[in-house]
Amino acid sequence: MSADGPVDVGIVSETLERLILQGGKPVVLVVEESAEPVEVAPSMAAAPDGLLPVFLVAAEAIWRECMGYGFGLQIVRDEDGLLGYRVGAITAGLFSGVMLSIMEAVSQSISSGRIVVNRMDLVWRSALQRIEIAVSQSDDGAEGGVA
Repeated sequence: MSADGPVDVGIVSETLERLILQGGKPVVLVVEESAEPVEVAPSMAAAPDGLLPVFLVAAEAIWRECMGYGFGLQIVRDEDGLLGYRVGAITAGLFSGVMLSIMEAVSQSISSGRIVVNRMDLVWRSALQRIEIAVSQSDDGAEGGVA
């Protein structure tokens, strides 16, 4: 596991908000399949008690797939949080690795010119599935796999 860290959650939040603003793509959340997506302000999308936990869970799955370990993400319950959770800490890794992983998760979540938060679940599930396949192949003696 990486000996680096912790990574400042406030700086990650501020940087993500700036990236969303500069990117010009709205962040949307689909509340119901038949409903129109709800646009989320960049400040709420990047807030530790807003949607940042969703971005970070998807980002950590991508990082884990590439590096074989996570960045010590701690998500805690928060009744006042937008989704009932907030980011407690990022205890390992480097700021650059966290942000690059978030940027990749965002890239994979874009649909119709919007960052669709609901697609982060697909990013997370896809990365975990690839990790499981790599581990299974390495257990079977195949080359490659996650360390």
